[in-house]
Amino acid sequence: MAAVQPPACLADLNDDLLRTIVSRLAESELASAVALKRCSSRFKDLAAPLVANAVSVTNEKWQSAASKIGGRVGAKITGALERNEVLTSLDVGGNKIGPTGATAIAEALKGNGVLTNLDLFRNNIGDEGAKAIGGALAVNAVMTELDVSWNSIGPAGAAAIAEALRGNEVLTTLKLVDNNISDEGAKVLASALRVNAVLKTLDLYGNNIRAEGAAAIAEALRGNAVLTNLDLFRNNIGDEGAKAIGGALAVNGALTNLNLGLNQIGDEGAKALASGLRVNGLKNIDLRYNRLGDEGKGVIRDAVSGREGFKLEM
Repeated sequence: MAAVQPPACLADLNDDLLRTIVSRLAESELASAVALKRCSSRFKDLAAPLVANAVSVTNEKWQSAASKIGGRVGAKITGALERNEVLTSLDVGGNKIGPTGATAIAEALKGNGVLTNLDLFRNNIGDEGAKAIGGALAVNAVMTELDVSWNSIGPAGAAAIAEALRGNEVLTTLKLVDNNISDEGAKVLASALRVNAVLKTLDLYGNNIRAEGAAAIAEALRGNAVLTNLDLFRNNIGDEGAKAIGGALAVNGALTNLNLGLNQIGDEGAKALASGLRVNGLKNIDLRYNRLGDEGKGVIRDAVSGREGFKLEM
């Protein structure tokens, strides 16, 4: 459930009506209760018990997750709660929590109104864990950054996360580095990008994405007006994928940073990219470790020649 913050016009209402409205707005929702407490001195006496109750309910969920996970991760969560901290950021990278741990964290995330950053990199959560996290994202309305890199996530896990992106209105950064989503996963993520209006950074470094997946992402870029950072380093999109991306660059007005390094791109792909670069507002492009010859490098340099502040790596 999304946290509802009281509008400024509440200050103009009489106390009885104000209390009635505010009580409904803040009902056991931590983010709303905290917002009410900070909003005005008129709300403090009403918000204090609501905050205490919401913190208690939220922390019970985290305690449950900690007991299921155990080990260093469980101890980290428990330690934070014992220090009376409200978890706004959680980094449990490299702890081998697996699908079970990811599922426990996902359950705690449902209804959580304050955790904005979650780092689960290198935990081997697999598709099962990714599905659980995707389910939590579908109902969590505050998380802005998620890192599930190096987690053996395949197309099925990517599909669950993509489905959550269709309705999620707050996640701005998604990192899926070094998984194995392949073309199939790239397609479902691309489909979500067509309707998602908030995601700004998508990192798909090292995911075995080929020309077909790149074409799907390119098609999504034609209509997406929000994504500014796209990382496709160390995939295998080749010239055909580069041609698709180049065509999208010709009409996309939002993307500013693009990494296509180590993608088997040759001169033909470079020509297509150059065509898009001549009209696109891109500020940085990385084309290192490809198969560009003198001709390919030349057309890319010509396309961005004279563009102040442009960063080109080849």
